[in-house]
Amino acid sequence: MSLNAYDLSAGLFIRGLTNLKTQLKKAEDPAAASGRGEEALLAAQLAVEERVRGAAGDAQSDLHMYTLAAQIHWAAEGARLTIAQLLGAPSVPAANDARSFADLHQRLDATIAYLRDIAPGDLEAGLDREIVIEHRRGSMRSKGSQFLIAFAIPHFFYHVTTAYGILRNQGVQLTMGDFLGNWGTS
Repeated sequence: MSLNAYDLSAGLFIRGLTNLKTQLKKAEDPAAASGRGEEALLAAQLAVEERVRGAAGDAQSDLHMYTLAAQIHWAAEGARLTIAQLLGAPSVPAANDARSFADLHQRLDATIAYLRDIAPGDLEAGLDREIVIEHRRGSMRSKGSQFLIAFAIPHFFYHVTTAYGILRNQGVQLTMGDFLGNWGTS
């Protein structure tokens, strides 16, 4: 099998988001059974607040990670925005407003449907396209292939892996198989 731009982007994102949906589904019953409820689980984070001392000795900032809901949001949005960049299509991040398992499932389903609708050949030109990412510290420019390999894929798996870690940390019974999903079929 030869790899193409679709396999390395949309195909990879579909698989990761599908596995994330399965993990989220496994979290629903334990959240209800434990009495903590979905709101508490969706608000869970891996890191606890820690104050960093500035030069004057005062507490300047806290180190924290996004909540489970935000990790899932940014996994889906990262995938969608990456594909838009590779296609040269304008795209603005969607609001991070999911407040329930149902909201997150809807976001994941919509993103997976969007990714499945991409014609594989449409992404090939994106590997040579100049990609410019604007952020608070300036902008980054790269070829689409470099953007995909050095930024978009690691960014996607950062959020997917952190969501998995939060779920495990909150007592959801997940295994490596839940993270990897069904990888043996084409």
